[in-house]
Amino acid sequence: MKYFLTSARLGFRCWTEADRSLAFALWTDPEVMGHMGGAMSSEAAEGRFALEMERQRKFGYQYWPMFLLDGGEHAGCAGLRPFHDSSQVLEIGVYVARPYWSLRLGEEAARAVIGYVWQTTELEALVAGHGPNNTHSQALLKRLGFRYTHHELWGPHQTMHPYYRLERPL
Repeated sequence: MKYFLTSARLGFRCWTEADRSLAFALWTDPEVMGHMGGAMSSEAAEGRFALEMERQRKFGYQYWPMFLLDGGEHAGCAGLRPFHDSSQVLEIGVYVARPYWSLRLGEEAARAVIGYVWQTTELEALVAGHGPNNTHSQALLKRLGFRYTHHELWGPHQTMHPYYRLERPL
């Protein structure tokens, strides 16, 4: 596979039509999506897949699929999306497939995406949020240097989620 971004263990590329089943398996997994409002229906996963393809076409970023460099297995996705529909403020996110939990691939993926943003854009900051009870994501954001900014309603159930900001290094 040809990757536009790599880390020590991961390779990132854009979604293709051939990846539809990988995306569906990830987004319809109730455990993976547990802190994000629950597993998506097939229809919602189809919409999300189309949205990710459109974001790549329109903006040049998406939540890119990530693969293990050693073996090529699909390990989840990580990337960027507009925050409140603004192309000037981007939100970073990571979804790790269940077989790869506890390997710190989420942190590795997030660090790779953050580095990519600082190298390829002039953005001043990134934002990120997490499910209100997702202590693992909260700890990850703190390790990455994000600082809490506010809570806001998010997702299909309109639950209050904490949000954080990471400033570009000087």
